[in-house]
Amino acid sequence: MPESPTTDQLEILQDVACTLCGCVCDDLRIGVQENQIQTTENACALAEPWLLRQNQRQQQHPEINGDPASLSESYQTAAELIRNSRTPLVYGLCSSSVLGQQVACELADRIGAVIDTTASTSHTASVMALQRIGESTASLGEIRYRSDLIIFWGSNPAESHPRHLERFCGTALGDGRQIKRDLIVIDTVLTETAKQADLFIQINPGQDFEVLWALRGLLNGIELTQSEIGGVPLQTLEQLADRMKASQYAALFYGSGLAQGTLPHSQVEAILSLATDLHQHTRCVVRGMRGFGDVGGAANVLSWQTGYPFSVNFHRGYPRYNPGEYSAAEMLSRQEPDLAILVGTDGLDQLPQEAINWLQTIPTVLLSHEDCELPFQPTVLFPVATCGVHLSGTTYRMDDTPIPLRPILQTNLPDDATVLREVLNLIKQIVMSE
Repeated sequence: MPESPTTDQLEILQDVACTLCGCVCDDLRIGVQENQIQTTENACALAEPWLLRQNQRQQQHPEINGDPASLSESYQTAAELIRNSRTPLVYGLCSSSVLGQQVACELADRIGAVIDTTASTSHTASVMALQRIGESTASLGEIRYRSDLIIFWGSNPAESHPRHLERFCGTALGDGRQIKRDLIVIDTVLTETAKQADLFIQINPGQDFEVLWALRGLLNGIELTQSEIGGVPLQTLEQLADRMKASQYAALFYGSGLAQGTLPHSQVEAILSLATDLHQHTRCVVRGMRGFGDVGGAANVLSWQTGYPFSVNFHRGYPRYNPGEYSAAEMLSRQEPDLAILVGTDGLDQLPQEAINWLQTIPTVLLSHEDCELPFQPTVLFPVATCGVHLSGTTYRMDDTPIPLRPILQTNLPDDATVLREVLNLIKQIVMSE
């Protein structure tokens, strides 16, 4: 870990990676003075305040039932709670590094818990569709340097991923030549991204599926008779299909506007199939716009550890997968877990009120990467260091590219892998002594 300046000199750290969203922009320049972030360059409107908030996380301490406690006391209390639990739940993981996610999976396996990530409340449709029909995909770097047509469907990266357009969809040189790139946005409302697009196509809410299948029909040479589909004139869809077929390399990005609603799985399957159909005419790739944190890394780690990306149940001693039954939101709403181990606070705001109500009644062990107001009082609270701010490690970009991280601040806070490992070792000692 680099030492912080002990004088008034400002130390500039180059090529810092930001882990706030799925873009993981790794070209930030951070000025650090006396172990405090003073300046940020290339940080977006979301990343800059998040980075500056890290200055306040230097002197935090564990808590038991809201009262300050030592690390050893907190470890012991957490281990005893977990040991006495019959149906524990491990949830979160998208603020963790790869190592923290791996240890969380090891803990869940050891105690027979259900382990779930924030993907179960935001990316279920995408994962289920991928498992059913697969996807044609590429890295964001390949898309930047090869695509001449980019379509955002149900996504507004200008606000959700502020530097995505700049870094991966802007002017680029490919094979020694400048690429002329068209940007098309398809959404139910005029968004900030749509205002920057070469073409904005507005569709009726809840009719993405119909429009996608109409485009698939046009790409496959099927003559359509309706004058309008999903609020879009047939002529507009025909022109869009022709533009897609005429492209040399098309890239489709879909967001929560498509992956949620009444038919989310079918809608994502439709856009994945649309990319496959377009291969009859040209090269086409498709990517989901993953949200905040390392949700992609959590899915990768669980997949390599268990064979499944989320909602995994170890209760029988081997991994079982059923998103509808073993997702955190569903289990908490059914009042099944008697203990929750929350690795990060991300995703709590996406849980239904019934799940929050049950969290208020059961013991909770929380590993918190950031200060925030909670709707319940954690039984044991561990403030933990943030990977990429206080620790080195690895995170995954939204295109599943691993990005190395390095620390920019010093801290006395433990990392989540250390906390989970210490608790796991105490549980093993308790079992051996019984």
